[in-house]
Amino acid sequence: MSEPGPGGGGGGGDAPARPDPPTRIPESQFQNFDIPAPTIYAWPKDWAVVGKPAAFWTDVDVSYIDMTLLTYAVRVKVTPERFNWDFGDGSGTTTTAKGAKPLPGGTPQIGHEYQESGKVSASMTATFSGEFSVDGGPWLPIDGFAHVASNDIGIEVYRYHRYLVDEDCYSNPRGPDCAQSAR
Repeated sequence: MSEPGPGGGGGGGDAPARPDPPTRIPESQFQNFDIPAPTIYAWPKDWAVVGKPAAFWTDVDVSYIDMTLLTYAVRVKVTPERFNWDFGDGSGTTTTAKGAKPLPGGTPQIGHEYQESGKVSASMTATFSGEFSVDGGPWLPIDGFAHVASNDIGIEVYRYHRYLVDEDCYSNPRGPDCAQSAR
């Protein structure tokens, strides 16, 4: 009977050594991870009134991405840190809160008052920080941040007019806002 060779048994040489586990993930790599895009919402849903606050919020939360790096199981924890809101009219704001749909009559956490009527498209870019764990080990910080754009929301901004009149358009067809209805 022959003894196994220096490789440890019948295989024809040494197996390649497993590389050292990853100890850092650079920002450039983090920015290319498949981080779920945030979804934004507005109330009222797809319209607003000049001079009245429209509410905005997102439901983005902490998420996890599982992958393999250098033969190791890696879990990435992605945490939203900041929200850069673009209200579509040339203005925006940056918040650390994700907002919420306001209660009836309540003040929005993230609100915007449009100053002109017309169509706008609101959006948001979320800034995420990250941590990673190798084979269930401790959480290690990821360098830098990743920025992920949300969906766009089309909003029609209306101008609201209120008139106090003592007659309706049938009795006075020339009254305010009666020109179209009297025809």
